[in-house]
Amino acid sequence: MFLGRIKSVGPRYCPSIEDKINRFAGRQRHQLFLEPEGYKDPEVYLNGFSTSLPEKVQRRAIATIPGLEKAEIIRLGYAVEYDYFPPHQLDFSLQAKRLDGLFMAGQINGTSGYEEAAAQGLLAGINAARYIKKKPALKLSRSEAYMGVLVDDLINKSTREPYRMFTSRAEFRLLLRQDNADLRLADHGQEMGLLSSDERSRVAQKRAQISELLTFAKKTNVAPEIFNHFFSDKSTSIARPQKIEGLIRRPEIELSDILSALQKNEFSDDAIQEVGFNIKYDGYIKRNQVLLDQFLKQENRSIAADFNYQAISALSTEAREKLEKIRPQSFGQAARISGVSPADLSVLLVYLEREKYRGIVSRETSIRSG
Repeated sequence: MFLGRIKSVGPRYCPSIEDKINRFAGRQRHQLFLEPEGYKDPEVYLNGFSTSLPEKVQRRAIATIPGLEKAEIIRLGYAVEYDYFPPHQLDFSLQAKRLDGLFMAGQINGTSGYEEAAAQGLLAGINAARYIKKKPALKLSRSEAYMGVLVDDLINKSTREPYRMFTSRAEFRLLLRQDNADLRLADHGQEMGLLSSDERSRVAQKRAQISELLTFAKKTNVAPEIFNHFFSDKSTSIARPQKIEGLIRRPEIELSDILSALQKNEFSDDAIQEVGFNIKYDGYIKRNQVLLDQFLKQENRSIAADFNYQAISALSTEAREKLEKIRPQSFGQAARISGVSPADLSVLLVYLEREKYRGIVSRETSIRSG
């Protein structure tokens, strides 16, 4: 790597020990972890010491670590140079744009990490099955799943280094929580035939309980004598009845504690957690929802597959090249392509409106002629 014979970029988040030494030469030490391979397995994995150094150097280096002077190396470290297909060649179902029926998932798309590979495998597998059955592909947007963020980033950004999925990459992460994944994606699961009748019933019951509990929290008052008796040691007392919704906006008060004080035990833990979160962070969630609505307006403005970007001379050269290369399916997708500036997007929007107007005029002319 350091002689330049290997050209590919390694994973940013788990570099080799020699890469650490080269990049962080000013540091006095690098942290390592001894991880047992199993409860009764004598083997230990030395995390933080991935390497492709020569065998002699590896053995000498391990022996310098306190406690490992006599350690036996069972398998030496080695390097693998990954290659991948540029993921802008895929559509949102993970099907190759130029070869129908070919679906690709995992590191071949330029990603790193088990979860990323598993998510793509699930999506590509579903869509391969639906392709065979001649059914519409499942395409997840950035606003409804991290899987949607992952695929959207791969297609639009075509990163030069192995891609990892982080929560910080999602604009709507307040809405993309693990506790509401079933509420967000159950309808897709049901359409794909992936949910059993029991699972469908549980989701329906959870939705009903959430609706009922939210209504209860908005309409029900808590008497001062009850609140002050249970919460005077950790919250300011109240002088008159107050709605549950208002009380649990206090950081120190949880919905579950209020329900316990009122002896309301018919709601599930899942429903209590969902309603409590939604009320406590209502302002942030509403702000996220406004952004989501704006995003969906852009996202749903479709662009024809044969749209001629080269004919728009007002676009920058880089924008024309990127748009021709990726061929976005919507204005929202075009807005997320690196190298396409806000000025380019304004120009593109003008031309899309012009195409829309021409289409309307053409249809009206056709109707009159008919």
